[in-house]
Amino acid sequence: MSNVLAIAAVTTTIRHVLHESLSWLPDPVGGSDVTTLRPAQLAADDGPGTDSAGLNVYLYQVTPNHAWNLSDLPTRSSGGTLTRRPVAAIDLHYLVTAYGDESALEPQRLLARSALALSVTPVLTKDVIEHAIDKYGSGSTAFLDHADLADQAELVKVSPTPLTLEEISKLWGVLGASYLLSQTYTATVVLLEADVPVRSALPVRLRDLDVRTFTQARLEQVVVDGSGPAVAGSTLRLLGAGLLGARTTVVTIGGRRLAPQATSTGNELVVALSDRVPAGAHRLQVAHLQPEDPVSGEPERVTGRSNGVALTVVPRITNVTRPAGLVRVRVVPALHEGQRATVTFGRLTGGLPDDPGVVTVTFPPAPVLVEPADPADPVPPSTLDVVESALTAGTWLVRVSIDGAESIPSATGDEYDTPAVTVP
Repeated sequence: MSNVLAIAAVTTTIRHVLHESLSWLPDPVGGSDVTTLRPAQLAADDGPGTDSAGLNVYLYQVTPNHAWNLSDLPTRSSGGTLTRRPVAAIDLHYLVTAYGDESALEPQRLLARSALALSVTPVLTKDVIEHAIDKYGSGSTAFLDHADLADQAELVKVSPTPLTLEEISKLWGVLGASYLLSQTYTATVVLLEADVPVRSALPVRLRDLDVRTFTQARLEQVVVDGSGPAVAGSTLRLLGAGLLGARTTVVTIGGRRLAPQATSTGNELVVALSDRVPAGAHRLQVAHLQPEDPVSGEPERVTGRSNGVALTVVPRITNVTRPAGLVRVRVVPALHEGQRATVTFGRLTGGLPDDPGVVTVTFPPAPVLVEPADPADPVPPSTLDVVESALTAGTWLVRVSIDGAESIPSATGDEYDTPAVTVP
């Protein structure tokens, strides 16, 4: 990385490369030199006059280097402390201008030398940079002695940048000068590093090497005991290979962890589906953990995961009541934040011929779960209240859908008949 003198060091090095080309044979332009002035100064009274000839290097634009900036790592910890020095990766855009006696074609002869010089030396190596600083590191530019561009790990490359006639016209218009024969170049990449203290990790006092056999967990199938739907309280049998880890094994589903039962083996895990797993479609996985070590302070980490298997957790209606003009449907598991629920009533008996056979009520996304204000009479978040007037008289079969997973009604004989509610 480089300090804040890197941009000036790049300009000086390009100036040095061009200056070396002025003495090349055949027919060097006598009295020519390389300057670093604004193009508008080339015709000014205090700048090179019309009788002089030479090359001028001018930095007209600086842009971020996106390739380096995208790969840059975070420089601060979660607490805001610097863990590494921030780096600014930039590209430099130069305008090389040739001026002199047009009748003797001096601008053309000089620009040809500059084009060839930057083709011969397209990379600013350590030797080239050091020679440039030795030549120009005195007087008003004595500060170059403190530049460390030569130690930058990424070498700076200089390449020509073609511009259209419109872009050239705009560039010279912004510079406020009449056009002179010129060529544009891009120098990439300059890495500016902040000279700030960083906090490094403390040295390791004890190294502990633990060698054990690694077994990749493979999950092949999930079977629900009783061949019914996966509802809260169901027993799940996970079949596969290498499922039981050497330390801690958990089953993850719906953002929850389930602990296998004691009867589990490496080829079969048995878990009870908790009512804290939300209804809906989920990805079920087996994870092997290394628990947190309270002595050493080493945090918990996952040492292995199985592949994922899809499993849909189906809501179950526990009861349907009619308190004070409402039809109250209680479901398990409770609705989690953001889940959408739909209650569908299908007529079983009663009603007039023109009465609807199906009534559907959709609820807005569930809010954040909060504790009830009165623990003696809690209203669980698994309660869905429908205004009784939405239904006509008769007996209705009740179903609930949560995030696309629908409850399964019970049947007597060949007909579904529960859970149901009768509206007088």
